[in-house]
Order: sequence, then structure tokens, then C-alpha cells
Amino acid sequence: MAEYAKTGVAILDKALEGGLPRGGTVLICGTPGTGIDLFAKQFAAAASEGENVVYFATSERDEDVMDTMKRLGTKVEPRIVNIGSLYYESVLAKKLEVSKYRLEGLKMRDIMRSDGAASITDERVNFLTMLTYEVSKLQPPYRLVLDSLDFFLEYYDHAGVLSALRTTRAHSQHTKSLALVTMLQGVYDSRTESGIEEVVDIVLEIERLRSGMDFSRNLIIRKVRNHPEMAGIIPVKITHKGFVPSD
Repeated sequence: MAEYAKTGVAILDKALEGGLPRGGTVLICGTPGTGIDLFAKQFAAAASEGENVVYFATSERDEDVMDTMKRLGTKVEPRIVNIGSLYYESVLAKKLEVSKYRLEGLKMRDIMRSDGAASITDERVNFLTMLTYEVSKLQPPYRLVLDSLDFFLEYYDHAGVLSALRTTRAHSQHTKSLALVTMLQGVYDSRTESGIEEVVDIVLEIERLRSGMDFSRNLIIRKVRNHPEMAGIIPVKITHKGFVPSD
């Protein structure tokens, strides 16, 4: 009999007839401003005691992730792997340094001669490999959040990203753990998007609609593996508690 875990959104758990089956991988997508990053933190904050929570951040500071999760009532201290910060330190900061040298009149050959030049121009850090390695070390049961897949789709070959996603899903399935990834909608070619949606077990979409001077939102269940009858639309709103049923 399947074991289920809470998503953090009670009305979604009801629609899924108990929550997420352990071993499942979820994709949550939407356009900018719909709240997919908030949903990711609400999912992480719903972890029960005994679950190892790891949050891969690509665009936020650690303290911002923690502050939001605490506001949502998390009972488990997450481990945050800040890929965005690592990318800045190992790549972007070095590019800025090179740009500064160039503006100061130094040629690239002069930069290469300077002490530490190799570290300034080195961009060989493979964050996709690092992600796969970090996932392989996780002790089950875990609740993994990757916010967001867009970072990897921007900098790496899409086939490699799909392979890493398959590995993540396989490890989560084998260990009866949970994984959630976020992704912007309508940014990538149809082959990439359909490939990602094929890998994951559940596809959710947040839809934002303008209603007068305000916005309304729908949480759309687009795919549940082996349960197409669960597809549907759930009206929701955002409060200080995160996503809740719409009145």
C-alpha cells in the first residue's frame, strides 16, 4: 500500500487523495509572479520530523529562504545548498574582476601573467555534476527542493539536465523520498518541456488571472502518473500562510 506525505497545501492533498506518494517527483511551473517559489518553500516547510530537508537555491539568499519557511511554520531545519551564491563566487565575481582589469587598461595577456590569473578565468565548475553528487549523498527519507531548474537549463545542455533529473527521480523513488523542482513556464522549446514533464510523476501549474483590480489564482493538476482522473483545477489564494483555498 502506498505511503503518502503532505504537500503543505491541504486542498491539494485532498485532490491527490492523501498527498504525494513517497518516492514521487513533482514539477511546479508557472510564469513569473505566480508564486512557484513560495509553493516550493511551503512544500519544504511541510516536512515531518524525521525527514531530511534540503533546499537547493539558485536565486535567493539563505536567510530569505529560512525566513519564509519559518513564517510558514516549518518544524524541520533545512539544509540549504546555495548554488546561486557558489556560482557568483566561482564564476561571476571572476568575470567582474576581469572586466575591472580591462577597464583599467590591462590586456588579457597581462591578466593571464598576473598571480592568480588562472582562478580568475577558470569557469570549469560543473554545478550540474555537483547537484547530482549532492543528491546521491542524501540520507532518506528526504524532502528535496530544487528552486529552480531554470538555472541549469540556462547554463547547461538540456539533454544533460534531463539526465540529472532522471537520476534525481530514480534516487528519490528508490529511497521512498520526495523531490520537487520549480520551472518557469513557456520559456523553453516544446521538446525540452515535454521531456521534463515526462520524467516527473506529478506536474502542477500555477495560473494567475486578472480579476478587476486584483488577481486570482488556480492550482492546476496537469499530470499524476497512472491517475489521469486526478487532473483538475483548484482555485487558491495566497495569504501569510501561503497557498490556501480560495473563498
